[in-house]
Parts: sequence; structure tokens; C-alpha cells
Amino acid sequence: MKKLVVLLAIILSANVMMAQKMDRTNAYNYNKSGDYAKAVGYIEKCVNHTGFLGMKPKDQAQAWLYRAMIYLNVYQNKELLEQFPNALELAYQSLESCIKADEGFTKDNAQDIYSRISAIGTCYFQDGVEQFNNKAFADAAVNFRKSYDISLTGTYPDTVALETAGLSYLRAGMYDEALTNYNDLKALGYDKVDLYKNMASCYNAKGDDEMSLKMIQDGLEKYPGDAGMIIEKVNLYLKQGKGEEALNDLNTLQELDPNNISILFTLGNIFGDDTHDIFDADKAIAYYKRIIDLDSTYYDAHYNLAMVYITLSNQKTVLANEITGTSKAEIERYNKLAEESNEYLRQGLPYAQTAYNAQPSDDLKHLLKTMYVKLQMLKEAKELDAE
Repeated sequence: MKKLVVLLAIILSANVMMAQKMDRTNAYNYNKSGDYAKAVGYIEKCVNHTGFLGMKPKDQAQAWLYRAMIYLNVYQNKELLEQFPNALELAYQSLESCIKADEGFTKDNAQDIYSRISAIGTCYFQDGVEQFNNKAFADAAVNFRKSYDISLTGTYPDTVALETAGLSYLRAGMYDEALTNYNDLKALGYDKVDLYKNMASCYNAKGDDEMSLKMIQDGLEKYPGDAGMIIEKVNLYLKQGKGEEALNDLNTLQELDPNNISILFTLGNIFGDDTHDIFDADKAIAYYKRIIDLDSTYYDAHYNLAMVYITLSNQKTVLANEITGTSKAEIERYNKLAEESNEYLRQGLPYAQTAYNAQPSDDLKHLLKTMYVKLQMLKEAKELDAE
């Protein structure tokens, strides 16, 4: 009687194993036929069964790989993704479980496993890009960081994903998180100017002027004359009420070397940045024109000069659009502002044309066409389209 009970237990155990393999096979077949909802049902039934751990490690690994394949397909299906919003995470977890389940299976199926891990990392990155473009910076940061973490299972760390995670956290105002990512970048030997610039911005926002200045000084030591770093330095001095000190340094250099295009360009960039209080269009225009006098082929000076005039034009347009009345005086004021806006465009147009002829691009072409249309230069707009 005792032997009969043992035999019966063995038979029941074998039946359970057969049933789980059947669930795994059904999941695979439904996935292959495109019925991902049913595939999910069968694979979940398989891996969540109390007897799953009793299966051979190789069979467990195979089930986890199928589960990853299924959830990747679910992720690509918008309707199903609403039902399984964490499909991408489940796919990645499945591949991690697959790797842990059986070393031999992982080695034999390395291409299938790691190519899918790479694809999942790319998906997280793409989700991050979409969220970043929609200004959902905190969500974007999480996905970029996830993409980076996943890249660590591959042959090299994805520093682009890590850098973008830091930038996203910075844009989200999550400065400690941003610094964590930037310090991770530094530990990898990443040493570009934007790293120092953004770390300085984080410390500046946190009120740590000492560390902000250190990042600026470290950045300028490695990238002397970088306009972005100098602007960060100007920002810090402005915050401390020492704006003149930064400009005095630049002006001193400019006096010692009046024809140094790098110094002139830096001054033009600082005064031409309309996002800062120090914006001074007249000074920016004078510096850019001085550069063009020294080197008429200097593309960036032509481009930036055009942008300054466009900024001035836009400012007049904004003022004009704020007029809602219909009195004679208001109409006259509107017309005057509209003409001033167009006059700035006329002044900037030659520089935009020169920049476009030197380095044609779709963005610059669109900008140039907009200027033509606003100035009623329809013939030139059509000729630009004909290109």
C-alpha cells in the first residue's frame, strides 16, 4: 500500500510537469499566431504554478525566454499595452530570470537573449525621448536611466542614455538625482564640457555657489573660452551681484587682444542670449559685426546675428499682438510696431541668407522662407521652395 502511494505521487508529479510544459508550448504557439492575450494567459499559468520550480532549469529558462518574447509583442500592441502597462518591465525581468535559471541555456541562446535585452533598452530610451519632447522630464529621466542600467548587461555602458537622464533630472528640477547621474558619468571617464556646465547649473540651483564655481573653473580649465561655461560663470556672478566682474574679465581680454574672434564671439553670445537679464542686442550686434569684418566667412557670426535681429523682430510682434483695441491710435501703434518688426527682419535677412548659402539645412531653409513670406518676398520664397 505504501509503495502504491509513492508511485501515485510520482505519476501526479509527472502529470504536473507535463501540464506546465503544455502551458509553455501553448504560450509559444499563441504568441507565434499573434494572439498575445492568450499567450500571456498560458505563460503566466506556467511560471506562476507552484510546481514551476520543480521543472528542469533548462525548461524554466525556456519558459522565461518565451515570456519575454510575449511581453515584447504586447508592448508593441497599443491596445494590449493599456491592459499590461508594465509589459516592457516584465519582458526585462523575464530575461533576467532566464539568465539566472540555467547558465548553459543562456550560453546556447545568447544571441536571442541579449539582442532582446538591447531592444528593451532601446525601447526605454525611445519612451524617454517622447516624454522629454513632451516636457515630462521626471518620467523621461526614469526611462533614460533604465536604458542605461540595461546597457550594463551588454558590452559597454550607454553614456548617452546616462547623460540624457542627468539632463532630464536637471530640467525636472531634481538636482540631487541629476548630480548622481553626472557623477556616474564622471566615474566612467566621461569628460565633455556639458558635464561641467550642467553640474554647475545643478549646484547653482541648490544654492551651493562654491561647488558651482568649482565646476565652472574645472570646465574652463579643460575647455577655455567655451561660451556656455562662461555664461554659467556670468549667471553665478549675477546671482551674487557680481555681474560686472565676469564681464570685466572678458573686456580686459578683448582689450589685450581686440581681434581675437573667440573672445568677440563669447561676448556676442553672452549679450545675445535673450533668456538672461544681461541681454543687450546692440552690444551683441556690434560684436558679431566686428567678427564678420575680421572674417566674412565666419558662419556662426552670420547665423547668430540673424537670430538677434529675429529676436528683436519677435519682441515687436509680441507687443503688436497685445493690442486688441480698434481705435485710430491703437491701429497706428500696431502698424508702427509691425513695421519695426519687419525692419529688423530686413536687417537680419542678409545674414540669414549668407548662413544658409554657407551651410544649407532644412531648419534654416524654413526660417529663411518664413522671413521671405513675412516681408512679402514671395518670388524669393518660391525660388527657395524650388530648390
